[in-house]
Amino acid sequence: MIRTIHRAKFVLAESDLLLQNAAVHVCDPGRISRVEPWHSPPASDNVEVVDWGSAIILPGLVNAHTHLELTRLHQQLTEFSSFTDWLSQLIQKRRLWTTEDYVESVRQGAELSLASGTTLVGDISASGASAPALKTSGLRKVVFQEVLGLFPEKAAESATGLDARLELVSPDSLLTYGVSPHAPYSVAPELYRAAAQTACQRRIPLATHLAETREEREFLGSGSGEFRDFMVRLGALPHDWKPPGLAPIPYLDSLGALLPSTLLVHCNYLDRESMATILHSRSSIAYCPRSHAFFGHEEHPVRELLDMGVNVALGTDSLASNCSLSILDEMRFLFRSRKDLRCQEIIRMATLNGASALHFGGVLGRLRRGYWADMTILQLPESAGAKYLTSQILEGAGECTGTIVQGEVAWHKT
Repeated sequence: MIRTIHRAKFVLAESDLLLQNAAVHVCDPGRISRVEPWHSPPASDNVEVVDWGSAIILPGLVNAHTHLELTRLHQQLTEFSSFTDWLSQLIQKRRLWTTEDYVESVRQGAELSLASGTTLVGDISASGASAPALKTSGLRKVVFQEVLGLFPEKAAESATGLDARLELVSPDSLLTYGVSPHAPYSVAPELYRAAAQTACQRRIPLATHLAETREEREFLGSGSGEFRDFMVRLGALPHDWKPPGLAPIPYLDSLGALLPSTLLVHCNYLDRESMATILHSRSSIAYCPRSHAFFGHEEHPVRELLDMGVNVALGTDSLASNCSLSILDEMRFLFRSRKDLRCQEIIRMATLNGASALHFGGVLGRLRRGYWADMTILQLPESAGAKYLTSQILEGAGECTGTIVQGEVAWHKT
């Protein structure tokens, strides 16, 4: 039974399907029953009509990679000499935090996400605070439980601890979970294999930071460079550790962790062979444009990846390396900085591709019958017309005034 009709001047049902004066019909339990041109209010008294006026209704924006528990580090890590120096500062600040600090940081991050139109996040949780902190949030979330450690003799213990943390998570209609071995420079091969096995057995996604820096490639290839010095200073490198002698993608593939359910975060430095391996594995990539720029990386190979057919989603990373948690801001930054990307591609990365990367393919990412009613509302000037509307939005037109998750208004500008 239809319970709510959301009408607006425009409805972007898909990245390349714009409807004028249209409406999205939502039925119980929060799914879309149809999307069609708007005619007149229904005769039934049981149907609520929400008229957003001069606005556009988009498929809910997806933040495929973030660290909500780092929200309180906003603008605190802006001066650093290298990536590992930045990591060192982050670790030092987190050592002073209490559980309450993490919980409050996650809650702030969730509120900022909803207020910017994000309906689904892939959140990495190192502290374990994310799932309980997000339990009552109207945000849809996949919480990835993070594990790390290079000592092989501790891998079994870490894997057992991971299973215990997963057992404490009570999934519901808006909360699912995944696993996240942190990165190749911080996770032993035995722990990577255990995490991949857990992901397969539980049929949940696996996320890992990969090919983020050139120094990571050097560490895996020869065991030298700033990552070695960094891990030694932390006391986190076994005395008998030997580098695998492989680039990040072949290394992950050798561990059996390159799966269709794997989300590869960043992938800033890839050769053509690695890209082909990713395509063959059907893994997804989370590209974080503004965090990428924050660290001054070379141009991301997103154009080549999309041309090959790799599923590339967008993420914000955390406020420790970004100025907002807004995927809309991410899209606009990408539109300005990457002229080789089309409007429709950027929108797909922020909607359909993100949904697929987080295991919501076929139910999220577009406005279509049977899909969950996750929607982002952008208020537009009265003068806005259909011609070039998506490019105008990516240029800056439109402010988020409503965020709808599973048919419920999770945030509304007052």
